[in-house]
Amino acid sequence: MKRRNQIDFLRGIMLILITIDHFLSENDIIKYFTYEFVGWVTAAEGFVFLSGLTAGIVYTRQMLEKGEEFVSAATTKRAWLIYRNHIAILFFAFIAVLFGFGLNEYWVNHYSLFSESPYLSIFLGATLLYQPIYLDILPMYAAFIFCVPVVIKYLKKGFIWQLFACSIILYMIPIFKGSHVLTDITQIKVINTGFFNLLSWQFLFFLGLFSGFSYCCGKVNKWMNNKKLLLLLVFLCSALFLIKNLQVDLSGLDYLFSRDTLGPIRLLNSLSIFFIITFICARKSEWFTFKPICYLGRNSLEVFSFHVLFVIIFKPLNDIVSNIYSIKVTDYFFVYPLALIMFILFVIPALFLAPTLLRSRTYTLSRNNTKPLYNAGLLANASVIVEDSK
Repeated sequence: MKRRNQIDFLRGIMLILITIDHFLSENDIIKYFTYEFVGWVTAAEGFVFLSGLTAGIVYTRQMLEKGEEFVSAATTKRAWLIYRNHIAILFFAFIAVLFGFGLNEYWVNHYSLFSESPYLSIFLGATLLYQPIYLDILPMYAAFIFCVPVVIKYLKKGFIWQLFACSIILYMIPIFKGSHVLTDITQIKVINTGFFNLLSWQFLFFLGLFSGFSYCCGKVNKWMNNKKLLLLLVFLCSALFLIKNLQVDLSGLDYLFSRDTLGPIRLLNSLSIFFIITFICARKSEWFTFKPICYLGRNSLEVFSFHVLFVIIFKPLNDIVSNIYSIKVTDYFFVYPLALIMFILFVIPALFLAPTLLRSRTYTLSRNNTKPLYNAGLLANASVIVEDSK
């Protein structure tokens, strides 16, 4: 049967956008279109939601077919794999920053603890209490995946509103208490649990997980056929797009749009765009099947891990070539031709080598295992269920 790779395609697009945002200079004109151009939404929000959706589809089916113990073992194995990748990147960053030619000067402000307290930085990094820039994503995913069996178990038992209430309460804590709750409690200043607040972002992952669970149970058809809801969300996204790009004064409302704590407007903006894309994907599935992009999404863990290594080593070089030649577009944004050539001819091809260099178990898409257990409607035409296999 023909494979349908819509989720892999979307994950592949997110990986490319994440790489662009991490690699290119802040005032590169390309980032104007890849970072929050459509509103208060970035590739990170999309990737977290898709990760939850994928986990919901995969592990709900496995729990219904193979039982809770199988899912518990599978998610523990997956979380351990993600953690191992994180530890490998941590040691790589540690060695590169301390001993890499020129890298220590470039990254000193971001990885200062490596040089100030090497042993402490490795200990805290291994215990997930030190997550500097680019080292805070995989620990978050590992924690989310580890909790998946419990959530699906109680979703299956019908504790839906109770789980929603718990997730919302956790989401609200950083908004009212601040984003550095753990540091405030322990008073240990070297603790760095990453830019993305775990309590905030779990809600987005949970919503993706619930969507995947609902798909498997055939409970989303009415939503995916609701054109009035679609029009409402298109209007909402259009309004937020104009407000953001017309630079409307929103002084004093930063918490509504904050990225680290996933502010309420940012969350609403993200979910609205996800619904619109899903609506289109369900009806135009052939638009989301470009094989090279799907290949990246199918090997998302390897690609993401490799892109972090690549950014740590080559981002300083990007800044060097950007300073050689630039074209001014506005007072802030520039075109960097040499950096763009390096990205297209070197960085993007390197991403396709990641699955070969860092081969491991990953999500793949298979049409043979994609039928919902009931007559579901979420992307039913697209058939995007995934399984955890080699």
